[in-house]
Amino acid sequence: MANVDTFFLQPFKTHRKRLVPGQRVPAKTKHHALMDGERLGRTAEGVAVIHVSADDETGEVAALEVLARHGAIPEEFEEQIRAL
Repeated sequence: MANVDTFFLQPFKTHRKRLVPGQRVPAKTKHHALMDGERLGRTAEGVAVIHVSADDETGEVAALEVLARHGAIPEEFEEQIRAL
């Protein structure tokens, strides 16, 4: 049972006066995720850089962490991350 680390960016945009998640953007490494998050944060309304550690065989999430936040992130998103 090996854990697999995955990094991705979750951008947010305004739709009907609410922040909603956009299309996730995968990243190869933590370094790429942080650098791409900074770059995307300049143009997007909000971006969260997320690290997920999951079991390779079962897919069960072992850890989920927000590495960086840029711009506006909805409060509900923060609460959902803490609940996992």
